[in-house]
Amino acid sequence: MKETSTVLKAFITLSFIALLAFTCGCTGQGQATDSGTTVVTDMAGREVVVPKNIDSIVTIGSVPVQNSFMFAMGQGGKIANDLPESFIKGGRHKYQYVFEPNLKNKPTIQTTTGDFNLEELMKINPDVAFTMSMPSVDKLEKNGIPVVYLSWTDAEDVKDLLLLLGEVFGEQEKAGRYVRYFDEATARPGKAVASLPDDQRPRVLCCSYKGMSVGHKIAEWYIEKAGGIAVAKEAHVAESLQLDLEQLLAWDPDVLILSSHDEIPLVYNDTRLSGVSAVKNGKVYATPVGAHYWIQRTSETPLMVLWVAKTIYPEQFKDFDMEAEVIAFYKEFYNCDITREQAAEILSGTA
Repeated sequence: MKETSTVLKAFITLSFIALLAFTCGCTGQGQATDSGTTVVTDMAGREVVVPKNIDSIVTIGSVPVQNSFMFAMGQGGKIANDLPESFIKGGRHKYQYVFEPNLKNKPTIQTTTGDFNLEELMKINPDVAFTMSMPSVDKLEKNGIPVVYLSWTDAEDVKDLLLLLGEVFGEQEKAGRYVRYFDEATARPGKAVASLPDDQRPRVLCCSYKGMSVGHKIAEWYIEKAGGIAVAKEAHVAESLQLDLEQLLAWDPDVLILSSHDEIPLVYNDTRLSGVSAVKNGKVYATPVGAHYWIQRTSETPLMVLWVAKTIYPEQFKDFDMEAEVIAFYKEFYNCDITREQAAEILSGTA
């Protein structure tokens, strides 16, 4: 990708007519009523009545993931609950507070990503709640809280998810822009290296060294969309895959992408891994961390594909300005201005 302009810059130049046609073709599931409410169909097929004017929302369960969706829709200022206590103590989601500083002033209604404190939530009395947990849906429904169920099973489900949020918030045009950008950004690396045979493509593994595991199956999708070979793909049948040392050595990945920056020195200092190609050649990296860990599910998925491509194909993508892409993305979708220093911190995985 020998170009200095960002994917977003090229994307934004698309004609308004084309954008409008796309938006009209992909949304419109929400049904406006005369009573100041809208009926939407959530990702469990449930019809949910939500206010047309939404002032406060809560995100329940996997809060950092869901917050990233709200940020991408420009709705971060409406989130009425802080991160779960375990995430606050871990200190690894500081950019949640960069993207929405007022989160720090909100009550915490969860200790972990598990159950929530119903009493505290009822004090908030949100206009709408969002969750990826059906038990939470049932609990909220019984207490009269409008709740929208979100789901992300396959990598590209995020597009349907954002289109649904576009209906909920009356932001169909912005949701359409995100989907257009998603498709453009995630297709770009594959086109750039389409002529490369498999024996010239890097063999890549995304994993947790401490946990000896591969988390979400989306990790292999990232690698393949970036033009690499995902060594764990055939073995990764369930959502999570446990590894053993012998398997890692047998795969002998050319590139290792770790789930945490503090794992990098651990890998280099583990003499058992000294013969692994990625270790021998100094190609051990950590996933970027912004609103969430990019190696996992997040609205930053298009950025992860571009980052993996630039990481595993440094020569082909040497002129692609990843920091500029990150800055443009957060400006366009999160309505947040960040500096080059902040973009570099996010990309390094040290945030």
